[in-house]
Amino acid sequence: MVAVVQGELLALRPFGSADGVVARAAGRLAMMSSGLDPDGLVVPEVAYLRFGPRYRSAAREFGAGEASGVTAWLLLVCDSLIAGAREGGSIADAAG
Repeated sequence: MVAVVQGELLALRPFGSADGVVARAAGRLAMMSSGLDPDGLVVPEVAYLRFGPRYRSAAREFGAGEASGVTAWLLLVCDSLIAGAREGGSIADAAG
């Protein structure tokens, strides 16, 4: 659900220069409201930033609607969530 919400908003581009920010915020809201990360401790945005061109390319491929592009996008978001969980753990450890 997180990947689809974010990918659809990136593909539709309804917010102009704020498309990415709104899409990532909507993805975070989906993460929290679905119970995947109810406390909002996962920070996938760090991975999205690190992926850079790969993130943008996968989003475009998702928007094209081909099975391979949708798969690539879903896997990228999953990788980002895993990396974001590790990042969140590191932040908690450093604060603790």
